Amino acid sequence: MRRTSRILVAIAAVAVVALTVARLHPSDGQAVAVVEDLPAPARSPEPLIVVDVAGAVAKPGVYRLVAGSRIVDALIAAGGMTGEADLAALNKAAPVRDGQRIYVPRPGETVPAGSAGSDAQLKIDVNHATAAELEALPGIGPTTAARIVRSRGGHPFTRIEELQTRGLVTARVFADIRDLVTTR
Repeated sequence: MRRTSRILVAIAAVAVVALTVARLHPSDGQAVAVVEDLPAPARSPEPLIVVDVAGAVAKPGVYRLVAGSRIVDALIAAGGMTGEADLAALNKAAPVRDGQRIYVPRPGETVPAGSAGSDAQLKIDVNHATAAELEALPGIGPTTAARIVRSRGGHPFTRIEELQTRGLVTARVFADIRDLVTTR
């Protein structure tokens, strides 16, 4: 029996060696899998926007930010607000858009027209607002918001009075939203 065990162990060892050699050196008729290390696909650069940051910031200037950035991102790019900044003057979570000017005022200082936080910037632009933004206006529901969006599609508004002259809102609703909307 000892001899039989030795023969079985020898056969098993030969089989293992044969399998190993077969894997390392396949015969001509066998398919061989080739694994290639492909370079990672190049990531497309994220779109950038350009903003002008001024006022009570450490480094006023023009900065490039990733699209979708917030005012806080622009402030960080400009080195942060100085100790003389009016901390409550800006909504730091508001999104920024390409070409926007962000002005950080000092206490008691008014924000220049056209800058983030100015009265003009706080108004909803009827030519670019989403239906949801329009619905936030008093007296504007989903149907009216959709009609405004459709109406501006073919012919953008040049004056806010067109909301009424095109028959999109009543005189009463227009009186309620007149100071809340703009056309840019």
